[in-house]
Formats: sequence, structure tokens, C-alpha cells
Amino acid sequence: MISKIYKQSTVIFLGVLTGLIGIMWLYGFSYTQKIYPFVFVGQNNLSNLRIDEAKKVLEQSIPREIPILEIGFGNQGFVVEASELEYNPQLTAERAYLLGRDKDFINNLKSRWKLWFDKENLNFLYELNEKLIEEQVDLLISQIATPPIYSSLFITQDNQVMIVPGKSGRVVDREKLLGDIYSGLSSLNFSKIEVFVELVEVQVSPNNLALTQKRGELLKNKTVILDYDGGRKHLSDQGLLDLVDFKGGFNKDKVGELLVLMSEEVNREPQNAVFRFKNGRVIEFKPAIDGLKLNEEESQSEIINKLFEFENLECETGVDCNKTIIKLVMDITKPEVSIEEINDLGIRELLGKGESTFHGSIPSREHNVALTAYKLNGVLVKPGEIFSFNSSVGDISMATGYQSAYIIKDGRTVLGDGGGVCQDSTTMFRAALDAGLPIIERHPHAYRVSYYEQDSPVGIDATIYSPSTDLKFMNDSPAHILIQATVNISTNYLKFEIYGTSDGRVAIISNARLWDQTPPPEPLYEDTPSLAPGMVKQIDWAAWGAKAAFDWKVVRNGEVLQEKTFYSSYRPWQAVYLRGV
Repeated sequence: MISKIYKQSTVIFLGVLTGLIGIMWLYGFSYTQKIYPFVFVGQNNLSNLRIDEAKKVLEQSIPREIPILEIGFGNQGFVVEASELEYNPQLTAERAYLLGRDKDFINNLKSRWKLWFDKENLNFLYELNEKLIEEQVDLLISQIATPPIYSSLFITQDNQVMIVPGKSGRVVDREKLLGDIYSGLSSLNFSKIEVFVELVEVQVSPNNLALTQKRGELLKNKTVILDYDGGRKHLSDQGLLDLVDFKGGFNKDKVGELLVLMSEEVNREPQNAVFRFKNGRVIEFKPAIDGLKLNEEESQSEIINKLFEFENLECETGVDCNKTIIKLVMDITKPEVSIEEINDLGIRELLGKGESTFHGSIPSREHNVALTAYKLNGVLVKPGEIFSFNSSVGDISMATGYQSAYIIKDGRTVLGDGGGVCQDSTTMFRAALDAGLPIIERHPHAYRVSYYEQDSPVGIDATIYSPSTDLKFMNDSPAHILIQATVNISTNYLKFEIYGTSDGRVAIISNARLWDQTPPPEPLYEDTPSLAPGMVKQIDWAAWGAKAAFDWKVVRNGEVLQEKTFYSSYRPWQAVYLRGV
């Protein structure tokens, strides 16, 4: 019985469906070459018209003059001219005809079915210079809108915190206004358009203003350090006060804007490693570098939470309550190729680095510093091998490209080939110390040289004078080590890096000290007929004498591998002048 009823229902359903499809087919057939009913463009009824007939109807509706749209705001009136407007009646008529015909069979049936119950109002297609419209709209908005002024704190020249109360404003919805204009043009509706304006209330109560000013007074002498991989950003005074809001917390939007700006200098793409080895020397080397991206959302929450804690910190004796460090959240992306994957020498990671600056050097000295760095860049030292600075650099003379600059020779500072090479030996000495490699030979300078004290305690220097005076250290690490040099003449910066395989050792420099300082002797004047009578030229410079020392210890898993104190004894140095006679 049930089976029979089911069969009857199926037959009825199929019959009804077939009938509907037949009706829709007859419906489509009856409107061959004609637009289906209830299709409008603006007030133009295009039903039952052919494409050419619909085009004529649309042409007659196009305004003969440039459409002028009236824009209203309260009792004010503005106009927008739609110059360079060109309607396309042919394309619009074709679009109307394709309604119910431009899709697959089922979707076309749906479109025709829908037209039986509700009319379809199409846009009149046109071309327009939108830039001209937007310029008029922006001018209109500038006459209506008044940007809100938010309450703010600022520090006066006499270090007082002052407050600027906010002022409410009104904002015009630019996108809505443009949308209304374009909609009116496409529907041939040129009636008045009302501007939608939103009032922005920003006033703060007198009580909150006073409380925020007190908070500003407490924060003005404090410093917040935003720490990220490889750098720090300090916030203090006005930079810190700008983040304060007037509700007892910190402004989330201002923190977000700060992080967006920081991301431009913090974010970096991962860098694949490069390693090219030829004839016992590395000719191209780039260590793999992780990609970094500032996680702005998590960093924003971290900053706001830590700022709140910092502001409400109860200070304890011996604690610096005027400074705090906030670690930003970074997302790390690993490079596809790492150093250990493309070499079998054990060059995997940075073991140590040395840095120095040489501001005030003459051009020839700068040239020699850079030339020596180039010669040392890419040098490999085998496990158990002793590195010799002099052997690695080779002959230092005009024949090998060196220029004349000041050197120490026979107790005087004189011009000689290769002046400035000791900048490299000093920086290499610092790199070897940082890497924890045993120092086999090191000699201090005869007197204090200002270049080596620009960014370092006194005494961490190393002189060379081939062939008798050398800088040597041993590679007692488990693999080859690679020396990499970076020099920047424009900033007078030099860096040596030592790469290899770490065995866990850590090098510590401590207790740098200076004593027995003695003033330089009185200047020495030497008469010479090579200068005009009365003319004076300085050829050597005074320096204080002193004794210096620092301690160096290398530790691995609690075991002391190296422990040494490096001493320097600097002679007081006399200024020397030539005097013409």
C-alpha cells in the first residue's frame, strides 16, 4: 500500500515539474528577441522591448545638460557637477536583454521566475571622471566637517605637564556620500542628497583631566624600553605621555600606531645561507638569518599590561623605578637553507665578534683599514691551527696597495706604509677574546691611541709590526673557524666576526682598570729650514702614560678553559712640532 502511494506521489511530482519547465520554456519562447517583463532602468520600463527599441527609450531619458546634484546639510546647500559624464544606452539595453539569459539553464529559470513577482531595476551604465567628483566632494566635506580635537598631555620647556582639553567634532561619511551620488547618476535620479554626519563626542570630565595630569607628572621622568630582536626603542617624556588615555589607562590605538611604525624597521624576511669555498678560502658567505615579524596584536596587549604595572609599581629600595623593559612579541620564520646544510667544515654559527671605530682618521689610514679587512675576510683556520695576523695579511707596503699613514717607529709617530693596520689587529684581538680562543701572542701599543678608546675601555688593543710583532691565537674549537670582516668608511666602523661550531664555551671580560697615569712631557720643538720662518707644524701628538689591565676568563659547563690578565704599559708621549727658521 505504502509503495503504491509512493509511486503515485513520484508520478505527480514529476508531472508538476515537467509542467512548470514547459511553462517556463513557453514563457522564454514568447519573449524571443525581447526583454523580459518588469525590467526597469530608473523610471524607464524596458519590458517587452527589443534591444534597439530599449536603446531609443534610454537615449530619450539622458539629460541634455550636465547633471547637477544638489547636496544638503541642514539649511546649507551645495552642488556637485557631473562633468565628463557619458551614458551608454546600447550597453545598458544589451544588459537588460541578457537578464534571464546570461547564465546556465537552471539559474536563468530562477531569474525569470523572480521577475514574475518583483521588478528588476538595473543601473544605467556610464563612464565618468570620478576624480573630478571626488575633488568636489572633498571640498564640500572640508566646509562641513570639523575634526575632533582629542585631549592631550604635553611637556613645557620648564618641564611641566600641561593638558589640552578636547573638543567634539563632526565627521562626514565620505564613502556613503560618494555612493549616493553614483547611485543617483546610475538611476537617473537627480533629487537632493542629504549628507550623513556623525557627531564625535570627545570631552573629558574635569575630574579625569586633573587625574590624567597627575599621572603625566609621575610618568614624565620615567623611561620605557621596548626590546625586540636586535634593537631597542626608548620611550620617555612626550613619547610616553602620548600613550596615556584619559580614562585611567593607556590608549590602545596610539600603542597600535606606534607598533605599525616600528614594524617597518623591525620586520625582515628570512635570508638563506650562502657559502662558496674555493682554493682554501671562502669567497662568498652569508649566514642564515631568521625572518622576523612583529606580532602587533600580542605586543599591544603586552605593552598596555606592562605600562599599567609600571605606573602602579611600588618602589623598593635599590630598585630603579624610573625605567622598565618591555619585551615585544616576535614571530620567527626559519630560512629554507642554513649554513650547516651547505658546508662540511663545521661553519654553523657565530662564535664571537670584535668591533671598533676610527673617527678622525685621515683618508690614507681609512684606506689601509679597509684593505686589511678585505685581505682577512674569508680566511679559514683549521682545528688545532694557529692564526697569524701577519701571515694572513702578507706584505704591507706600497707594492701591495697600502698608502702612507701614521705609524709608531723608533719612538716617534711618523708616516709609513700601512698606517692604520693596527685598527684591524686590535679589532681581531677583540673578536678572538669574545670567541674564547687561546691568545698565543699579543702586544700592546707603545702609547695610548685614541682610536682604540672611542668605544672600549683602555687596554683592549693589539699592535703588529711585521715580521717581529704579531697577533696570534689558536683554533681549539671542534671545527674550522671562518673570519668575516665588515668595514664602513662613511661611519668609520670595523667589525670582525668568527664563525664555527660552538662547544658551549663562554668568554667573560671583566675588571678593566687604569692606574699610574702620568702626564706627557713638555712639547718638543725642532728647528727646520724646510718651513717658512715662524711657521709651526705638529708632527707628533701628546698622550698620557698609564698602566692598564683587564681580566679574561673562558668557561664551559663550569670548567675554566682559559683565565688570564692582559697588561698594558703605555709610555707618556711627547708632542713634537717643527718650527721654521
